[in-house]
Order: sequence, then structure tokens, then C-alpha cells
Amino acid sequence: MQHDKKYLNVALYSLEKIIGSSFPNPSVFAILVESDKQFRDNKIISFGHTSSSGRPHAEANALENVYFKNNKIYTLYSTLEPCCHEGRDESCVSKILKSKKINRVIFSLIDPDKRVNGKGKKILKKNNLEVKSGLLENQIKNLYQGYILNRKENRPKIILKLAMTKDGYITFEKGKRTKITNLISDKYSDILRSEVDAILVGANTVRIDNCILKCKMTGLINKSPIRVVLNRKLDLSTNSKIFENCKEFRTILFTSNSRKNLIKNYEKKGVEVTFLKKEFYTLKNILKKLSYLGISNLLVEGGGKIFNSFLKENLFDYIYIFRSNFFSGIKEKNFSEAKIDVSNFRLKKSYVKNFGDNLLEIYKNKKI
Repeated sequence: MQHDKKYLNVALYSLEKIIGSSFPNPSVFAILVESDKQFRDNKIISFGHTSSSGRPHAEANALENVYFKNNKIYTLYSTLEPCCHEGRDESCVSKILKSKKINRVIFSLIDPDKRVNGKGKKILKKNNLEVKSGLLENQIKNLYQGYILNRKENRPKIILKLAMTKDGYITFEKGKRTKITNLISDKYSDILRSEVDAILVGANTVRIDNCILKCKMTGLINKSPIRVVLNRKLDLSTNSKIFENCKEFRTILFTSNSRKNLIKNYEKKGVEVTFLKKEFYTLKNILKKLSYLGISNLLVEGGGKIFNSFLKENLFDYIYIFRSNFFSGIKEKNFSEAKIDVSNFRLKKSYVKNFGDNLLEIYKNKKI
């Protein structure tokens, strides 16, 4: 029907506003529409989105406290296939069927989770509901890219973010923090942080920047991502700012040091220490561990070493470069670790934004 695409467009528009707000579950938006039998009079009577803790799901919220009328047709629109597995709560498919009033279910994307993956659609069809899927699939799939990678490849979507000078340097002096971006770029970075599940840095970034890695803008602080620190040797000072508020802002530290007394020092601060044996301490294994925690979107902000590791292993989906309007003036030949070469990556013209005297360039990995 013509209006199916219209209502899914409304759900898509609304999904864009809440994406990343329901960790560890994917954000979903659902709309309930009431129609007469000829589908001439159609109106939205309820909507719902995935709750901030991941439960209840969008469809369950949309169906809550709805007054159904006789002689009306009810269509439930959702951006993702309704779940059919029982967890902490009754499945959305079960709630749809229990309502006994939903006639049609229209959703965009088949859920890649093995527990669902078309099963929800089959159950609804078996119970004589009209079911359609695939509408606006490409647009909505883009928003679920991280969730799809999590379920199919056991890794999150990875964004490498860095600031650099016009000549490609990320710092001017070894061991010292360099401020490169302007205030507008910083605010955009804050929004970017609020839209991901986790932010990752290496030990050197923590040492040099003494960073906190939370959102700074008042309205976004509660949307601060999980902080992930890679510290193979477990030699970071527990007095670093990032370890001061771990009970408020979840912090995970990966190490290959098994000394229990050192691990306890961090755990006393509220840090979740994950130990991996030296032979298993690899980016792929770390990403797999993060995906098991439900992390679908990862922002990597940490230093030349970390960036080059992700680039070398081709473990990234996008590179966000905030480029300043000035040159570094560096002439030292052995300062190469502070320079990032992205000349081999594809840059789309539509992926360039101006932030005052800064430029944001978004590179997309060729494999995507």
C-alpha cells in the first residue's frame, strides 16, 4: 500500500533521533496506525522506541495501553523485525499476537540475530497476519550497520577519529598534547561520542592527554559511551583522570598482564579489567570481546600507534579526519609515527563538511 512507505519514513526519521540510546540492544522505532476498512482514513494512534536500558522493546512500548476499536484495521510499523525469542521479557511477536487486534506488521529489516533472523516474520504469517519486509531497507540498513556487523562478524562498526594539520600531523612534539581542532569541531565530536556505544584509546593517549573521554555538553553527558583502554603492560597510573569516575562511567581495560595485585588496584576504582594471554592479545580478539558485550559502534580516538594498528589490519569502516587550517612546520624525518597517511582510502565528495576554519573529511573503507 502507498501509505506503508510513508509511515516507515516517519519511523526512519524518528529512529535517526534516538540511534545509540538503547545499549546493549539496537535502537528501534515502531508506529501503530489505525485505519478504516478501505484504508482511506489512516492515523497514528501510538508509537514506541527501545527503552534506554534496552528493554522494553519498541513494539512492546507502542502497544502499551492502546485502546483498540472494533471495525478498524491496525498496522504496526517497525524499523526492525519484531523479536520472537523469550528473554527477560515476553517476545514482541507474542505481544503482537496477544493483542488479537493487529492485522498487519510492516518492517524494514530482517533481524540478523540468529535467534530471530526471519523467524518472527514466519510466526506472524503463520498466525494469518499480513506481513511485509524490505521497505526502505537500504536507508535503514545504514543505521543498523554496527548491529549487523556485531551479529554477523562478531565485531562493531569501527570509526577512526583524529585531528590533523594540513600536512597530516597529529601532534607537534612527542609526549605532549597538541590542540588542533576548533570549538565547532569539538562540539561535533561530542555529538559523535554520544552516538556510539564505546570509545577506545591506547595507554599512551591516557598518559599524554590525561583524558576523561566522556561527553562534555550538558545535554549529552548521560549519553557518554563506555570507555575502553588498551594497556598491555598494566602500567597506567590509577590516579589518571579516566579512572576517577568509573562507577559513573563504565570503563573497560584490556591487558596481558596477569598480576592479580595490579588488577585489584584497578578493580578497586571500578574498572572492569579483561585479561588476555599474550598470544591472544590482538585487535581482532579485543573487538570480539567488545561485540559479546553488545558494543555495535566503536569510536577509536587514541594516538598514532593505535590508528596505525587498525589501519594495518584493515579493521575500520570509516575514518573521520578533522583537518585544521595550518601546517605543523615539522621537518624531523623520524617523526613519522605522528603522521597518518590516508591517501589509499576513498573520499566521497558528499563526506566533506566545514566547521569554521576546520574541515571534516569522512573516508569510507573501500571494502564497504
